[in-house]
Amino acid sequence: MSTTPTQPEMPPAEQQVPSYGTPRWIPILFVILFLFGGYLVYANQHTQNGLEKKLSQSNAQIAKLGSSLNRSNAQIGDLKAELDLTTQKLGLTQAQLEQARRQAAVLRREQMRSSKQLQQQIGQVQQQTQASMGQLSTELGGTKTDLAATKQALSATRSKLEGTIGDMGVMSGLVAHNKEQLAQLIRMGQRNYYQFDLHKSKHPSRIGPIMLRVTHVDRKHWRYNMYVTVEDKRIEKKDKTLYEPVQFYTRDAVAPLEIVVFQIKKNELVGYLSTPKQQSQPAPAGN
Repeated sequence: MSTTPTQPEMPPAEQQVPSYGTPRWIPILFVILFLFGGYLVYANQHTQNGLEKKLSQSNAQIAKLGSSLNRSNAQIGDLKAELDLTTQKLGLTQAQLEQARRQAAVLRREQMRSSKQLQQQIGQVQQQTQASMGQLSTELGGTKTDLAATKQALSATRSKLEGTIGDMGVMSGLVAHNKEQLAQLIRMGQRNYYQFDLHKSKHPSRIGPIMLRVTHVDRKHWRYNMYVTVEDKRIEKKDKTLYEPVQFYTRDAVAPLEIVVFQIKKNELVGYLSTPKQQSQPAPAGN
């Protein structure tokens, strides 16, 4: 049998171990991982900041919405209060309306009753008016009779009134001797009449359009003195007697003005002034 020659084994110490170097991509990988991690941190921080900003905005909006909600709740409360008040007023108005309807019905009934009473009163007034008209006709007939009697009395009084010559030599009209006859002259209306009751005085008194002042009264002999002031002219009338027409003119008188004294008392004269109704061209003045 043949044998195969064996090669001698090398000692272990002398065995060579192969050497391997660090690959280049590992550091690059670490750099990439580092950069990626930094990016993730930055992105995370950016996202967190964005979330915090949004959260802050959301909180602000929530607060604003809460304020708006509070105002809305307050407005709702006010509206509710107004609604309640309106409801109460509506109920009150309805009650008042019902009361007004009842009052209107009462007024209509009263108006109808008043209308009936008024119609009755109108009927009574018509009856009374007819009766009064009959009575008035009767009284009118009596008045006509009285008027005729008055005319007769005036005629009789006229015949009793005297006409005489005045102190200026002018024929006077009718002369009244007392207040009753003076009233008759006034009713005749032929002249204007102004009654007077004058005392002896230092100051004149206005009688119609003139001024009179009594300066002397002689009751024993029924005489008197006076001053007549007319149109700024003073005229003295002395020793005039009872019922004597004391005459004088104004610038535009067609007839003389006359003073008649029909009663002489102690320091007092009672009488009247008569003036013509119409005025015309001047007449001569006299004392």
